[in-house]
Amino acid sequence: MGAEIEGVDDTPDEMMMSWEGTPTRLARVRIETSELKAEAAVPASQTHRLLTTILDTLVVFGAVLGPALTLQVVPATFPTWATAGTIAGQLAMLALVARSVHHREETDPRPAN
Repeated sequence: MGAEIEGVDDTPDEMMMSWEGTPTRLARVRIETSELKAEAAVPASQTHRLLTTILDTLVVFGAVLGPALTLQVVPATFPTWATAGTIAGQLAMLALVARSVHHREETDPRPAN
């Protein structure tokens, strides 16, 4: 899996080259796996919002898929309390990461565009 972000800087007047090699003022995000390829291009001033949306989407997927995958791989002889604790730990970790990132956004001293 790879992720690529281009054009995120404090100089919006500078022209960036697109993946096709043509000049553009857009910031681009590309996420690529062996099964999935996703690309998005937004005005550079909106890149922060795009990345926040991507983070929120990943947290939601993690909150759904993490416990589901845990329940699939846990053997029947595994104690119920341990399974519940593992799932609670996964969800708590996702919540802490999301809260940390959003808290960092709120206290970011850089001016919003």
